[in-house]
Amino acid sequence: MTHTDPRLPGLTTDDTRWLVREAQRVLTDLGETSTVVDGVALALTDKRTFGLDNLARTISRMPRMRWARAVRDQLSTLVAIQVDKAPATSDLRVKLWPKERADETLTYNAMEPLPGLVAVLAAQGAGASHEFGKLDLVGDRDEAYDAALTNVAGLPRPRHTRRRADPRIPTSWVEFLDSSDAYGAARVVVLPEIVRRVLRTDFPAHGLLVAVPTKFELWVHVPVDEDVVQTAITMSWLAYRTWCEEPYPISPDVFLVSPDMHAVRLVRPDNEGCDLNERAALDLVNALERGQQREAG
Repeated sequence: MTHTDPRLPGLTTDDTRWLVREAQRVLTDLGETSTVVDGVALALTDKRTFGLDNLARTISRMPRMRWARAVRDQLSTLVAIQVDKAPATSDLRVKLWPKERADETLTYNAMEPLPGLVAVLAAQGAGASHEFGKLDLVGDRDEAYDAALTNVAGLPRPRHTRRRADPRIPTSWVEFLDSSDAYGAARVVVLPEIVRRVLRTDFPAHGLLVAVPTKFELWVHVPVDEDVVQTAITMSWLAYRTWCEEPYPISPDVFLVSPDMHAVRLVRPDNEGCDLNERAALDLVNALERGQQREAG
């Protein structure tokens, strides 16, 4: 699907188009060939990708007359950064990529925390992050992932808001976790820690519903009754709209994640409706009913 009329944080769609054009022009002046990714990022021929969200936030707080200079200053700094040495262990992170992108780029077996989405090893530098397509700079895969997940778990708590997915369903509460850094969606790899630290609850045995529509967002629903199926469908529509309209889309799907981090795709929406995993939905509803019976007994 094509994501039309992209809009970077703090900017209108027209200003977003200006920023992308200006950034591409500056990169050309700096001797770099770039292509536009999803209307909001630029990929260089050496596989580096420059997201423009932080730059958009920066210039949105400036007088417009300073925008062009700010764009040139930041991109000149980013282009000059050479990723040719091992990152500090404390800088390691992960970012979520669609599996098809990883299959074309990665030379190692990446973690797959959600069906169709992989956690790519990355490092956070001064004002920029870098994803690793191979292990030559990060060393042992498992050790790198151990460090990256520990660091993601230690990131600042995301902003937490709570509202019903469907106002007509009293139990359709969704926890919306929004991060200003590039690892909002990636926090799903440490979901039990997020549930404990941010939501301040136990991870239910029957699992949680999760969505990661953009790289900044992690949505969580704690199922409590049979209305979970309608909540999941409504949640998928909200995720689909966000995925379509906001910068840095990740996935429109809703997943069911168990306490041991086994995940299945529960709902896959598109512009004509949605595909519900009926087997998983039935198993979830049955588990909720058994739990209610145990509590009643």
